[in-house]
Amino acid sequence: MPRERTYLRYQLYRSEARKKAAFATLQMQSTSSADMSKVRFEPIDAQALAAFEAWHDSVFSWDEVVRWKAREPLSFDIAIWFEQELCGLCFANPNNSRQRVRIVRLEGRPAKAHPLRNRIAALALIAIDEFARIIGSRLIEVQEPMPGAIPIYQQLGFAFDLQGRLVLAVENQVS
Repeated sequence: MPRERTYLRYQLYRSEARKKAAFATLQMQSTSSADMSKVRFEPIDAQALAAFEAWHDSVFSWDEVVRWKAREPLSFDIAIWFEQELCGLCFANPNNSRQRVRIVRLEGRPAKAHPLRNRIAALALIAIDEFARIIGSRLIEVQEPMPGAIPIYQQLGFAFDLQGRLVLAVENQVS
């Protein structure tokens, strides 16, 4: 029963983080050429995986995320949509102490121009930061960053810590 309650509690946290990210994205409208009211943050579900099948040259296999979600009840998954177009996917997971949320995978739709091109990492980070604040994490860490993505993460405020991890402090922690 406690595991079930934990899962339900985290389901609420995930939903709340996605809602807050959508609201924060709306606030970006004045600084974006895209209509940010058309951005949606959803779980990675069958619809997202079906849309992912149309991606060509994807770096990751996202089909295994379904298994990960079942094994990791505290995980946070995001499908970033612009209207009916899947533009990005992200899977993050807190460590056991919940002090860090690790970005395990993050990918924007490759090889095709889409309305959120060059914004997927920033949008995912909004949602991950909301989730991290809700669960009381202090840091967001990129697990095994791809070398070409490191400059993008650094532009978003990430830096290497003394242990060589690419991290970002969580803003405005909830106590």
